[in-house]
Amino acid sequence: MTQQKQFDINLLRVFLAVCRTGSYTLAAEELDLTQPSVSNAITRFKSVVGEELFVRAGRNIKPTAMANYLFEQLNDSFCNIERTINGLEGFDPKTSERQFVILTNDVIAHRLQNQLDAVIKELPVEVIFREPPDLDCEILELLTLEQADLVIDIGLPEDNRFERELLMQEHAVCVASKDHPRLSGSVSREQYFAERHVVVTLRRFNRTAVEMVSEEVLPNRKVHSSKSSMLSLLSAVSTSDAIGVATKSYSSDFASMFNLQIFPLPFNTKLLDIELVWKKSITEILHIFG
Repeated sequence: MTQQKQFDINLLRVFLAVCRTGSYTLAAEELDLTQPSVSNAITRFKSVVGEELFVRAGRNIKPTAMANYLFEQLNDSFCNIERTINGLEGFDPKTSERQFVILTNDVIAHRLQNQLDAVIKELPVEVIFREPPDLDCEILELLTLEQADLVIDIGLPEDNRFERELLMQEHAVCVASKDHPRLSGSVSREQYFAERHVVVTLRRFNRTAVEMVSEEVLPNRKVHSSKSSMLSLLSAVSTSDAIGVATKSYSSDFASMFNLQIFPLPFNTKLLDIELVWKKSITEILHIFG
């Protein structure tokens, strides 16, 4: 009777690393191997599976349907095994040197950065804020591949692979320069729509901030300029007689710097629900947020 050849578990480790990184080179760096070693391991794993695992897409590689299926089936289990072996099941932020990646926009990062820095000041863990991609599917893919640990944002689609929790809610307000020639202390509905507006389009939704918070169908506004970030909106408002819409906490933090006055919006608005979204198998970072 021919003895079955024992499966090399290291092939699985290499395969999962290539799936996570989307690159033989990056997988090699992660595993402290050479690129030819990674390529050879994938060839050997392919012979075990009996199907193609990766295909070339320009300079990059893309997983096949079989590779995606194997990754979905094997990654969580393998990670749990490695955590157990390495003693990571009892995650302790006081001793762990893990680096966490949080995807969020500049407005939310500004609000959280100082608080988070104070929490982890004496801890060896590292937390990095990064701008999320423009597409929901790309954000969720980064979570799935564990290239990001947590997303803090609005309006992410429901997906049973992920947990979510409401972190905070934000009010939207109208902002104008304190030197505005026509506005002082308040803004009426008539005044609001008579002024020119600095707008920010939220790329993920292809909608302006006003459209995201309004509970009404609003008349067209006269556009002064279009900006790519809330900070550039505040700067533009401060040096013109145009007005804009921003979140209350962000505007308040920069009101003195940009010489701004802040008004309630003169139409019905809703709160922005800012949520934490994370992969079900990743729980360690929530220890940091309490």
